[in-house]
Amino acid sequence: MRPQNEIALIIAYYLSRLDKRGYLLLGYKSFNEAAKKIGAILDVKPNTIKNMRDEFDPYNQNSRIGWKRELRGSRQKVMEALQETDENILFEMVKEMLFSKDFKNSEEYDNIRTIFKDKGKFSKNRKPPIFIVRGPTGKAAESIFVKYFHKTKKPVDGKLLDCRELGCGYDFKIKNNKEKPGFVEVKGLFSKSGGILFTNKEWQTALEHRERYYVVLVKNISAVPEIVIIQDPASKINARKNIYTTIQVNWGVSEKELSKMNNTRTKNL
Repeated sequence: MRPQNEIALIIAYYLSRLDKRGYLLLGYKSFNEAAKKIGAILDVKPNTIKNMRDEFDPYNQNSRIGWKRELRGSRQKVMEALQETDENILFEMVKEMLFSKDFKNSEEYDNIRTIFKDKGKFSKNRKPPIFIVRGPTGKAAESIFVKYFHKTKKPVDGKLLDCRELGCGYDFKIKNNKEKPGFVEVKGLFSKSGGILFTNKEWQTALEHRERYYVVLVKNISAVPEIVIIQDPASKINARKNIYTTIQVNWGVSEKELSKMNNTRTKNL
């Protein structure tokens, strides 16, 4: 597949998912105008963009029926890569693809193209997850934190509410009658060292709640776990925005950055 067709597929997914709002945000008055001008930018026939959009329609909430056929591999890869991407981020991506002169020379362009380099096959009946699936280390860290909280009532005292399946930017909420609620995001490290990742939702939530947002870092899960609590991580640690091949924005904190923390509490379990 030509590189411009790969980009056209991503834009077609965007136009299907955001429907009318999608092309209006890009400054086009109609889909036909959008297909024509986007086609000219990418050197792709307007009808190709329309057909690509129609392939995604049965999987998005819009008024069109679309193509009632099984998605081909490249379409499935786009669906799986973009399904969890926030619509605002998706719009910014598409806008950069279309209107940035330096996009084709950027790292983001190379990352996006790797979606199509994966030769793995997708299951025909595979349903995409609603939220990010937690790995074994993350699940173990969460279990350790729950036990730690019930024993110590840290980072703040109150009733612990499980929010892991809500996709709300934190794993647990702590409510009490005296203060505003606290929000806890649990991160796990298999050994004593390593960096961590925040999803864009988690980092934005940390920015919103500031001193009421806590990262509970469970280190050395493979041996003797240690817990480090970081209050207001958005103010105390530096994170670098990354765009990975899953096209999810997250914020990485290096091991070196974590080691600079002076006001954390560590406890061997």
